[in-house]
Amino acid sequence: MSSLTIKQLRYVEAAGRTGSISAAAALSNISQSSITAAIDALEAETGFDLFSRVPAKGLIITSAGQQCMTLITDFLGSFRAFENELSAIGGTSTGVIRLACFAAAAVTFLPSAIASFQRDHPGIRFEMVEGNMDTVTGYLEEGRADIAFTYSEAVKDGQIFHPLVELPHFALLCADDPLAAQASVSLEDLSSKPMIELNLVRTNAYYSGLLKAAGLDVDVVHSSSSVAMIRTMVAANLGFTILNAKPLAVVDARGGFCAVPLSDEIKARPFGLVMQARVRQPRAVAEFHAHCEVLRKHGEFEKMAIRLK
Repeated sequence: MSSLTIKQLRYVEAAGRTGSISAAAALSNISQSSITAAIDALEAETGFDLFSRVPAKGLIITSAGQQCMTLITDFLGSFRAFENELSAIGGTSTGVIRLACFAAAAVTFLPSAIASFQRDHPGIRFEMVEGNMDTVTGYLEEGRADIAFTYSEAVKDGQIFHPLVELPHFALLCADDPLAAQASVSLEDLSSKPMIELNLVRTNAYYSGLLKAAGLDVDVVHSSSSVAMIRTMVAANLGFTILNAKPLAVVDARGGFCAVPLSDEIKARPFGLVMQARVRQPRAVAEFHAHCEVLRKHGEFEKMAIRLK
């Protein structure tokens, strides 16, 4: 096994993660032949096939290949931690922090959190992925992320949730809607209007379910997995939506939509930072976690909330 390099293991891991030689090559910024050579080299060393090559379907990982991929992912994670710790000797933190964030909330806080962190840690860079609530905590389990940002309801066994803010519910309304001028709105106020629903796992029936649970009618006329698209549709007066994480602006640049808090007594949703339990984190990851805790104490995550006044 000594003839294999770290780089080759990374190529094999990319192939297993993407299920495609071409996708792995694009992700690794190398030729497809280099990915194939790395797979061939590891298969020659182990004496078994990692993948089945299926035309039009790409790479299908074998049972033995799946076990091997788990070992490779764990090893690469440990090696990355070793690199970060080694580079930190002398006091300057460097390295890569991999973040997974619930797509509907990422733009609200993540850019400013990274910018403030990098003022003191310019040698650290970030790799970010977005997804639904279950996807981002799944990235932690798979070793593809160091930290996930999501709601507490999505935390899996073996993970630790660090709360950052409690997010109440609010309605996003077209600025021309008379309700947009009110200090708050009720679910009953909204029940006569068409609804646009955020179509992500755990959210696709959650918000409309609030009205149903209150015994109210709900008319879901559109849905989208993109909060940006939903904001645009709301601004076009195609319906309202309900969210928890505040958009970048309470009113968009054209005055197209307004965020109005709900007056109903609905339990706020805890939003926070998730990490794998019993995992020794690289120094850079630990420092970013500590930075987020400082931001929480200073109320920075409160900027995500729309609250009743």
